[in-house]
Amino acid sequence: MKVCVYCILIAFLAIQFLCCNRLSDDNIIYVFKGDVISLSEFQSKYQIWLRKNGLSDSVDMRKNFLYSQLSNKLLYETGIKEGVEYIPEVKNKIDDFKRKTIVEHMKKRTLKEIYSIDDEMVRSYYLENKELFLRDKLHRLYAVRVNNKKIAEDIAEKLRKGGSIRLLSARFSTDENLSRNNGDWGLFSNDVMDELWKKDVLASLPGEILGPYLDSENYYTIIEIAGYAYRRHLSFNRAYPIIVEKLVNSQSTEKWDKYRDMMIREYGVKINIDNLNWE
Repeated sequence: MKVCVYCILIAFLAIQFLCCNRLSDDNIIYVFKGDVISLSEFQSKYQIWLRKNGLSDSVDMRKNFLYSQLSNKLLYETGIKEGVEYIPEVKNKIDDFKRKTIVEHMKKRTLKEIYSIDDEMVRSYYLENKELFLRDKLHRLYAVRVNNKKIAEDIAEKLRKGGSIRLLSARFSTDENLSRNNGDWGLFSNDVMDELWKKDVLASLPGEILGPYLDSENYYTIIEIAGYAYRRHLSFNRAYPIIVEKLVNSQSTEKWDKYRDMMIREYGVKINIDNLNWE
């Protein structure tokens, strides 16, 4: 009950704050700790939220979304001030997520190395089994990817005001492939989308601007959905991680077992196999 009362109090304070600190700029919804949330950015996120939840637009619904966003920000900031991230329950979840991310990254890289899977092997598999990469529907995406958050936010705002993602990506993307291809990121099926932005893309419509998202490659990525393609093959680059996984799974575990045992010895792990024989 305390949590509910606290949430209501925070929401009430947010409303009071807005009422007493109304902004004169018609293009700004709110400012929080120096971050300016523009009308266009808010509208984009709001429309995606409506579609994800199967809701209809109304003034009350817009207010609900606004105050929900603000309450989350205020509760987060309050939690940081109070050191909530050091509470065992929360810290364990944070550490667990970090651990899983590191393990997943290292496992992908290590498996590719110990099974000697090179680009030529992957390409041969792709050409010989291209029918495996036929998809009924794909999303054509354009993107800008940069390493600076402020630059990414500025670019996203320009795009929401009608800027050309092709021109902006060619000029600003630090991802060389995107810059060279004028922002054309290619065709994505559901199974090759990054979980970070997959749900947003699937809930959005052509022309909508999403992001920026800080992805696993340390890019701030802004996405525009250009349209759809049907009954098309995934490109080699999109199919690449799927193929690596298939090639690893097709081989015996002998090499992996040897690598694991080597690491056990290197880190001095002590194991008592006999204790597995319980009744």
